[in-house]
Amino acid sequence: MWLYSIEENLAGEENMNRDRAMADACAEDGVPRLRFYSWNPWTLSLGFNQKDERIDTTALESRGYGLVRRPTGGRAVFHADEITYGVAMPAGGRGIHETYAMISGALKRGFETLGASGIEFSRNRPDFREHYQETDSEGCFSTSALNELTWNDRKLVGSAQRRYDSILLQHGSILLGDAHLEIVDLLTIPERMKQSMRERLASRTATLREILGGAIPGFAEIAETLREGFAEVFDVELERVERASTATIHSIRTVEEL
Repeated sequence: MWLYSIEENLAGEENMNRDRAMADACAEDGVPRLRFYSWNPWTLSLGFNQKDERIDTTALESRGYGLVRRPTGGRAVFHADEITYGVAMPAGGRGIHETYAMISGALKRGFETLGASGIEFSRNRPDFREHYQETDSEGCFSTSALNELTWNDRKLVGSAQRRYDSILLQHGSILLGDAHLEIVDLLTIPERMKQSMRERLASRTATLREILGGAIPGFAEIAETLREGFAEVFDVELERVERASTATIHSIRTVEEL
């Protein structure tokens, strides 16, 4: 059995705290957990080790957006018109690429149920040291990594994983619309470069709205359909709870106690 929750419109710090608490709870009771969530206000998140020198904090503040650092690695993500997933589970001795593929497979199955065809596993193995020298590399969606999900070779889901001993925490952004392109305006890069960078980012990313040809289901329906993908691929039952980050040993404990 897994636990899952659907948690809309949470602030950046709260979302990251709940993801960390989800990993802690899994380490305590061994029960895998799955979250689907969204962000309010829209928020720019940085990878755990990413420098913030290219982030335009003035632009963020003037637009009322949040800023948070993720417990996982990778590059900046502007969490706007998206659905975010988080998974905490025992790694079971499996490596990062294998677990990435398993989780991506569950998402892919859910997308297919929604009617999204043509979604594939990325076979790309970028040289990240070289890529991070480019201005475009500040954003997670500037390139695809192995076993991430793409459509027409354009990135649909951007994910990152961290290991806590035998427990993995993986979360990722599923693009619903084009609002992620606004990340260009949240970086301290010359104005003359922003339009071309926005165009390159648009050419490298795909959205669920584009794949489905316009209208998309509501947040909760998408989340439940993706949950069905996890149930099928991992061959498990998932029990819905108010917060997937709570522990279930003996009695449910609050996030603050973890």
